[in-house]
Amino acid sequence: MLHKLNKKAVVIIVAVVALVAVVGSTFAWFVTRASLLQNFSISSFDVSADVYFLDGDKKVSADDYKDENGLYLLSVNEDDVNYIGNLRADVLHSGAKACVRVTMNHQWTLADGTVAQNDVAVPYEFSDLWFDNRNADYSVYYTDEDMSGEADFEKAELITGFDSSEFDTSAMVEGVSVKLLIQVDAVQVNRYPQVWGIENFPWE
Repeated sequence: MLHKLNKKAVVIIVAVVALVAVVGSTFAWFVTRASLLQNFSISSFDVSADVYFLDGDKKVSADDYKDENGLYLLSVNEDDVNYIGNLRADVLHSGAKACVRVTMNHQWTLADGTVAQNDVAVPYEFSDLWFDNRNADYSVYYTDEDMSGEADFEKAELITGFDSSEFDTSAMVEGVSVKLLIQVDAVQVNRYPQVWGIENFPWE
């Protein structure tokens, strides 16, 4: 992983969940993004995510843990199949070269219904092919070995592991639930500034 997450990050999650209430319009935004942007394809290429849980050596499709809005239901209990640390994902691509990024949004809900969003502190481990820019825009960007950002693959590992030492679930209050939106999108190589609203790739 290109950006190292420090152990204090988990405290940020707990603080955000405990102190930041996000209601009404934010939840509507979250659901709308899940409904409209989960998979996005343009022109002569197509991208999507294969999301699953690794239960020991067994691969369990995360589609079995989706809600009606297409959000993945995650558990903070290490004994559950859908434990947040068991989450894995690959990105599938076909067609012409493209620039690819994956945006991840976590929604944390307390037992009393208080809702908060936080992603930066979740210590997923990413393949070296990806640049972790979640601290700025909740996204990881495909870089390729030459850091060109041009994707030309059929399947690329994305989430390859989870650093449990950086995630203390004992600090989580009882009744916390987690939902995750994974959005994969791609643009033509010469159009990412216009479509993504960035002048340069985050690692440049």
